[in-house]
Amino acid sequence: MQTIELIGSHDGGDHYNVDIIAEILSQDVTALAYGSEFVGRPNTRIYLGAKEVVKLRSELSFNKAKAVRWINTALQKERELGVHHPHKTWFLIDASAGVDAAQAVIIGNICPRLPPIHALLEVRPESDATRSQYLRILHAVFASYLHLAKRTQMKLDEGLSNFGVDAEGKVFYLDDEYYAWDNFVSFSIMLGVYIRTYAWLDQDFIEQMGRDLANSIDAVFEDTHCNVIVAEQLRSLFMPSEEKTQLVRQLIDTLLLFTKESAAKHRKKLAASRRGASRYFALLADIHANYPALERVLGYLEAENIQDGIILGDIVGYGPDPAECIERLQDCSLNIIKGNHDHAAAINKAETGFSQTAKAVIKWTAERLSEEHKDWLKYLPAVLENDEWLAVHGAPIDPTFFYGYVYSMTADDNLDCLQDKNRALCFHGHSHMPGVFARDKRRADHHVTKEVIDLSAYKHALVCPGSIGQPRNGNRGAQFAIYDREKKMLNYVTLPYEVEGVVQRMRDFELPEPLWQRLLTGT
Repeated sequence: MQTIELIGSHDGGDHYNVDIIAEILSQDVTALAYGSEFVGRPNTRIYLGAKEVVKLRSELSFNKAKAVRWINTALQKERELGVHHPHKTWFLIDASAGVDAAQAVIIGNICPRLPPIHALLEVRPESDATRSQYLRILHAVFASYLHLAKRTQMKLDEGLSNFGVDAEGKVFYLDDEYYAWDNFVSFSIMLGVYIRTYAWLDQDFIEQMGRDLANSIDAVFEDTHCNVIVAEQLRSLFMPSEEKTQLVRQLIDTLLLFTKESAAKHRKKLAASRRGASRYFALLADIHANYPALERVLGYLEAENIQDGIILGDIVGYGPDPAECIERLQDCSLNIIKGNHDHAAAINKAETGFSQTAKAVIKWTAERLSEEHKDWLKYLPAVLENDEWLAVHGAPIDPTFFYGYVYSMTADDNLDCLQDKNRALCFHGHSHMPGVFARDKRRADHHVTKEVIDLSAYKHALVCPGSIGQPRNGNRGAQFAIYDREKKMLNYVTLPYEVEGVVQRMRDFELPEPLWQRLLTGT
């Protein structure tokens, strides 16, 4: 004989009894199929009542004591996450004397029967009110998903079949599983699935959905760069038709436009609006709060009347002069993009991709920057490109643009990326190592570190100018490069500056010794 034992609900209340569950379990199992109201794992059994849904987790095989512990752990987790309907109740069935005698206990749950959102959105909206309703529902899904990711570093299953909406329009998560947060990768893929799935989607709806999404991402993460990450992930998605491709492009454009508009509110000039058609193009990278080195290079450019170029990120970090370097560059004629140290200092957070010494200096830097300084860093673009070149701090294959490295083990993948993007040149920093990884017209790859390099010999090239403020190739001087657009020649320049004074200030500020020792050796 089977007996049902209630274990507990999400909100701790008593919402169901064993008779209701037994009555629902007496019905036939509901078929699970893609495109139907209920989608799930083959070994999950769904039973439907008039107002409730019962789910049996038949893949779980425990004795009673372990089953109770499993359910209590699941309940505790659900209460922490707060994304399920508060009436969701877990129970177990002791089936030791029943037809399932081989499995001592069956774990299940019961919750209100909510219309799944994937089925709701299959109906074409025929009125503005219905379109607005759909936008509100998707906004609620995004908000629930994003808040959870920010708060717990966990993510929900992004499929809309895993979300239901009640009569008041409130959205709840229907699945029982959670996964490690993957920095928007799965989320971006699922946005593409949404676009492929619903035939009625149009440009206006996608634009409004994109604006709602961009606002949600910025409100939750307080970091407009997250919108850039999503947009770049979307670029790689396959769409079955030109119409769907255009919808993805609309979503990308909307996310990036939001980022640019946010930057425009905080900065007087956008780097992307600066001029860029001179013959000589300066390439600077990784200043790392070394003001004397920066001033030496800018003085050289002024003397040579070179006003065009790009600074490839990491204005701050490691060094003793973050505010001075920012203020020196705010009226600079060069384009400027954001590096990982700039980003971390702007949001005062260095959780990913930093050594302990780097984290310590990020904290030190953030404490010495004004809110205006931080806003200036925060709203720098993460990537710039035109028909001639692409510019990132880190690596073109990295969707964040400033954590990945270009070096011997990744050069071929990054050159493949340039080939796919149909870009001849990528300017990057981050590695602090001057040189070029290039692919010639016969698809042979090369690593070139000469002082003068003829880029016309190559079809694709990854160009790193080295580091102004903290070189790592054995040379203590401030390193940068000048690109001659007419001759397609790259000239590397190294200028001496007063290193010892920078080292002494780093010591006075008690910055980590390995960082100032590097300045003395150039390694």
